[in-house]
Amino acid sequence: MDYRKLRALPQKLARFFVNHKLAWLGAAATLPLFGIATTVAVAAGPGNQAEQSISVQQVSERLALPVFASASIDKTPYWREAQVQRGDTLGHLLSRLGIQDTEARKFLYSSPLSKDLLKLKAGATLSVQTNDNGDLYTLRFLNDDENGEQVLVLLEQQNGVWQASADPLPTETIQTIRSATVRTSATGALAQAGVPVEVRAQLADIFGDQFDLDALNRDDKINLVYQTLLFNGMPISTGNIEAVEIVKSGVSHQAYYFAFDNESGAYFDAQGLPLKKGFSVQAVKGARISSGYGFRFHPILKRMRMHKGIDYAAVSGTPIYAPSDARVLGVERQNGYGNVVKLSHSQKITTLYAHMSRFAPGLKPGQQIKAGDLIGYVGSTGRSTGPHLHMEVMIAGQTVNPSTTTLPARGLSTSQRLAFKRDSRILAANLKLLRELPVNVAQLD
Repeated sequence: MDYRKLRALPQKLARFFVNHKLAWLGAAATLPLFGIATTVAVAAGPGNQAEQSISVQQVSERLALPVFASASIDKTPYWREAQVQRGDTLGHLLSRLGIQDTEARKFLYSSPLSKDLLKLKAGATLSVQTNDNGDLYTLRFLNDDENGEQVLVLLEQQNGVWQASADPLPTETIQTIRSATVRTSATGALAQAGVPVEVRAQLADIFGDQFDLDALNRDDKINLVYQTLLFNGMPISTGNIEAVEIVKSGVSHQAYYFAFDNESGAYFDAQGLPLKKGFSVQAVKGARISSGYGFRFHPILKRMRMHKGIDYAAVSGTPIYAPSDARVLGVERQNGYGNVVKLSHSQKITTLYAHMSRFAPGLKPGQQIKAGDLIGYVGSTGRSTGPHLHMEVMIAGQTVNPSTTTLPARGLSTSQRLAFKRDSRILAANLKLLRELPVNVAQLD
């Protein structure tokens, strides 16, 4: 062997690494491999044999759970509301609201109020005062009494004793104005402007002898001034339309409500001419209206009350006549209204007659009758304070004022015409304001 070549090898390797950088990188990369090899060699030595068996010991110890302070139930009373659905009862709604107050439920089913007053109507709102524990302090909702007047049904706990009442509402009446421009339909425009369905029903009837409300075209405008009934600052019902203007194809049609007395009224145009012809016959001939439709101030209770029909003062046995041609819808007995007859006069208008002493002989549902035909006799059946006829008018299912809808047309006397001009001038100013606004008005009270 040539030892001189072996002695020269280190010098050649050194020169190679100096002149080639990649060689340095390769050498650095191999260093971990040398480390692994060294480790394996050491572990395999005779003094580092792995243990043949591992001793495992299981230890169990019971740990105490931390103590949590139980949160106390908040019994602070607060108000909740629920919308009445078709078929709902008070028991169903209380369960839905999480109220399980046994004592309250016992009183509810044994209260002095009649079962009719405790029946809920679909669409009504039930308000309860409760707490997180499900206790009941107060329950209230609106309903109609035996005379068709809206009352506040109230069950409340006072000093630990439950009490029940059904009294006229402690309310106030305000004037509300609305404006709507037709885009696709008059009904849609009014609904979008926040006009209640009861007001829309009245409006459809006011100009019913001139044009159909559904016949309005795009860009036609509707301006309204009507009554709103407030309870605890919230709107709960509506009264008469006081003034309305419909601009149809550029032509203005106006109507103003004029009250003949505290119980009846009618709509007239800007010149004081009646807009509605009404039915040809009065249901009780020659009788006066003793209780009118809408909001009225009770002189003793000092409260407003809502009456959804008109009452004719008449002695028991006085004949009741169909005010126009009609088809008989119903001849029946009801708990609150007593003996009731329902008539259909058109696709939209129906009338109801309550508290009759008896029906006309042979009168039955489906029968066609003429204006002036006998349908029954005045009485005091049902929950009534005395003999009278309660009459209601519905347009498309919504109650409206019978005195402006079905009663025979009535003109204005000289003194009434002067009063009409004075009152309509003020209302016309509101309509002018709405007419000149560039946008729809949702609420200006």
